Amino acid sequence: MTLMDNPTWTLVDRLRKSRLLAGLEQAQIADALGVARNTVSNWERGRSEPSATYFVRWAHATGVTLDWLAEGVNAETAPTEVEAVSSLSQHSVRPKGLEPLTF
Repeated sequence: MTLMDNPTWTLVDRLRKSRLLAGLEQAQIADALGVARNTVSNWERGRSEPSATYFVRWAHATGVTLDWLAEGVNAETAPTEVEAVSSLSQHSVRPKGLEPLTF
């Protein structure tokens, strides 16, 4: 069983755990997502939930899969602590492949 393998974790738990494993403070992920720190706090306390857009951005910013973040499935493909921290150097608010269309 890995650190990310816990079927009893709720969405709130997975949001917080993924942020912590990525080595990010609430203010840092808020800046990366373009939201207020209080918004991140509300998501992590279960007072509200991120929209689909912010949910995807959260997964990219923390290096976890959408499946794991949403449902806790595919934990075997979730990053380890070392992978999560090393992915920070490649972190961007708009991951490659999600650039806006240009005409």
